[in-house]
Amino acid sequence: MYNADAVANKWSFTKKLFFRFFASYFIVFIFPFPTRFFPVLNILNKWYNSLFTALVSFTGKNIFHINSSLAATTNGSGDTTFDYIHQLLLLIIAMIAAVTWSVADRERKNYNIFLYWLVFYMRYYLGLTMLLYGFEKIIKTQFPFPYYSLNETYGQSTPMRLLWTFMGYSKTFNVFIGLNQVIAGALVLFRRSTMLGAMLCSFILSNVVLMNFCFDVPVKLFSSNLLLIAVFILVPDANRLADFFLRNKPVPAAAPDPKFSDARMQTMWFVVKFTVIVAVTYLNIVHTITKNAIQGDAAFKRTPLFGVYNVEKFVKNNDTSQQVSADPSQWKSLNIIFPKEATIGTMNDSIKLYSFFTDTINKKIKLYIHKNSADQSTLTYYLVDSTHLVLNGTLNGDSVYILLQKQDLNKLPLLNRKFHWINEYPYNK
Repeated sequence: MYNADAVANKWSFTKKLFFRFFASYFIVFIFPFPTRFFPVLNILNKWYNSLFTALVSFTGKNIFHINSSLAATTNGSGDTTFDYIHQLLLLIIAMIAAVTWSVADRERKNYNIFLYWLVFYMRYYLGLTMLLYGFEKIIKTQFPFPYYSLNETYGQSTPMRLLWTFMGYSKTFNVFIGLNQVIAGALVLFRRSTMLGAMLCSFILSNVVLMNFCFDVPVKLFSSNLLLIAVFILVPDANRLADFFLRNKPVPAAAPDPKFSDARMQTMWFVVKFTVIVAVTYLNIVHTITKNAIQGDAAFKRTPLFGVYNVEKFVKNNDTSQQVSADPSQWKSLNIIFPKEATIGTMNDSIKLYSFFTDTINKKIKLYIHKNSADQSTLTYYLVDSTHLVLNGTLNGDSVYILLQKQDLNKLPLLNRKFHWINEYPYNK
């Protein structure tokens, strides 16, 4: 089936044991990629996820005595209790598999061909994932411009929001970072540029992992696993890299990779690889463009009543007395940034995310605390002039009249301060 070009060297017991562990770990972690991108195969993805959900729930209930329901969530966090138990199970499964494999296959001299195919699988997973994150920055979806935080103080911001605000400010910086990720991802997809691509991925992901830990971004587990994959891809070339960068020695070409001996099989394999790359890349781009229209920079122009508003008057139950400075039910600000989301700041300096739907035909707004649709409120609205918005109706069981003034964002230094080649002094306001 393959040309016998691979060097038939004998691996040590320790090397084989570590390989069996990491091979088991990465296969269980990555699988069933890329089935979810193909409708016919997506049933395997659903079955696999259901299996692990059941295992995690069983482990949480019977080992850690967690009585609350544990299930995979889509709330944006990859560091939930479910995820940590899932990570623990990955390690346990990998250890059991490595021991069992070592007993059953103890006479094997090496795993050169298996290593090649494992690295191939990991390359495609890493490369296509890097492309997705790169597209989300180039199309400016992951870090939209921080209109939602323009009337917050640094002290009110969480570390993650601070990072998102910093990253979201500059489109040029996003495109630069995104292009780096796309280039690194594309390079790692191809055999001859794998080492360069894996090195770039390692550098980029080291920075991503550090930011996730330093700014408490809840993607620590996933980003750390991506970094581990990038490093593992470089392991077969570790000695060559050390000779070139550290020992100042000439480096020979890499050993030939195993290939299909049949020309027809080579052609079929090329078609499979080409189909996967094109299909997944296309779906990732479509996903990013769709997401950008909902919660990226493209969403701003599609948002009815878009703006950052300060509350001038908040009257509850027709009580026109002075506002109570610490009343959590009285609004202080309203940021309408995305078509279906808004943030509301209250008099006790609390800021909450709301699902916010605007009916421009009937001039009505439906809102509720994000993902808590059981407690909905409906308000009517009208524009007094170009800068004033009035909301009327019932909010949390109370009748309200809310007069809001739209801020002129162009007066803010963050938006009107442009690039300067010459600065006679630092404008660090």
